[in-house]
Amino acid sequence: MKKLAVLGVDIGGTKTLCLLVDHKRRILGSAKFKTAPEAGPSKFKVDLLRALKSLEGQAHASGRRLIGAGVGCAGVVDRKRGAIKTAPNLVSLEGFLVGPLLEKAFGTRVVLGNDVQFGLAAEHHLGAAQGYSQVLGIFFGTGVGGAAILDGRIYRGASGMGGQVGAVLAHPLGGPEAALSHGILDRVASKAAIASEALVLAVKNWAPYLHTKVGTDLAKVTWGMLHRAIRHGDRRIEEMLRARMRVVGIALASVVNFLNPQMMVLGGGLMDEMPRLVLGEIEAGMREYLVPEVSDALRVRPAQLGGNAVALGAANAALEKWLG
Repeated sequence: MKKLAVLGVDIGGTKTLCLLVDHKRRILGSAKFKTAPEAGPSKFKVDLLRALKSLEGQAHASGRRLIGAGVGCAGVVDRKRGAIKTAPNLVSLEGFLVGPLLEKAFGTRVVLGNDVQFGLAAEHHLGAAQGYSQVLGIFFGTGVGGAAILDGRIYRGASGMGGQVGAVLAHPLGGPEAALSHGILDRVASKAAIASEALVLAVKNWAPYLHTKVGTDLAKVTWGMLHRAIRHGDRRIEEMLRARMRVVGIALASVVNFLNPQMMVLGGGLMDEMPRLVLGEIEAGMREYLVPEVSDALRVRPAQLGGNAVALGAANAALEKWLG
């Protein structure tokens, strides 16, 4: 047991993180690279194998045997074929047979799964949700991702999308045009939605610090930049974020009332940058509409594993498959 190791991979819209993890779920090494979906699957394949081969070398150098790999990806995966089925932020990788590729390259079993489901599983085993058997996880990144743990196990649903909250209907923002997009959470609290509105505020000079730093370049409007803008007095940015997070909380109240979880874990890049603002507004909006018995049973906590959660969850799934 003490000389075993697995690989954990988190394929994100911007970057891919690879971890080498031992049987106690300790991180032994890491490698990351830009996913660059616009460059196509051939470049991604080369970059992925290069990163994982370097970690395999670390495993062998420490006398460890590589026994498996887990891969998390945003969207839907075909677990039987080992393929990325649909991935809205990684369209060029749809159909990519990552499972067979890694099985051939490393001679190990490979487990595929949804990134948010793996991330919440990691928080359940190693982070904020330890000891709880009914958990809802919400993660704010490129989109709004969700996952659920019911009776101690990840709920995948009929097509692998169980727990996803990005398509939950929220109060439409912005009048008739927003209503046409159904006002779903992904269009309220995704990075693209928030960054776009922040840029409008900047261009109108209602957020002067942000305007000075980013001009009209949407790519520069990161979660960290928005946090800095708030700290430097861009009050309209803070008001916009608080309003959107309050809407998220109100929309999630229906999901929480239905599932009656013990724990809600909030994570992702936005949460990492502004935990008090995000958690405070979501919880306030949500609790206003919760059934008293549901509200009394619910605890809301920030995720603890940060950017490693998905890759750790994937590695954990690989370990469980091999050991089970």
